[in-house]
Amino acid sequence: MSTEPHDQRPRWKVGGEMLPRDPFPEDIEPGMEAICGCGPGDWSHRLYLVPKETPFEEIIEFFEIGSASAAQHGWDEREIQDLIVTTLTNVAAIVPGSIEIATPSELLFRFWRCLRNDELEEIEAVYGKADEYQAGLDRYINHGLSGSSLLHDVGETGILHLSWP
Repeated sequence: MSTEPHDQRPRWKVGGEMLPRDPFPEDIEPGMEAICGCGPGDWSHRLYLVPKETPFEEIIEFFEIGSASAAQHGWDEREIQDLIVTTLTNVAAIVPGSIEIATPSELLFRFWRCLRNDELEEIEAVYGKADEYQAGLDRYINHGLSGSSLLHDVGETGILHLSWP
């Protein structure tokens, strides 16, 4: 899939439409990471390439992650984004990973390796300090698959899937 420089982020590139379940291209430029995102002005998900060192804060702000239902719940969008940045940064300090899907209503974070039980407990402690719905844990609160802890499925899948329906 061809990409072109993004007009708002000079170091980023943007490609055509893709579905969240589509595999990323195998020929991604060195030093870049792929994100399936829906940014400002997009009508659907598109391929974005961002430099590997791009801070979570920049990605979360650009894609307005967590803003989809903020007004409906009376949440301040900036506070929600700050919460997402803080929690995700703390989670990545425990077990590194990368953002694969980024939209105003969802974020998919894939861990780069399997999680140990003690690491999963640390990640749960990070979210234990936050409002679970504002932090995007709706999927685990209302649709958890199994297990004795809220984020049990994260340990099984290696994916943290946050959503703001």
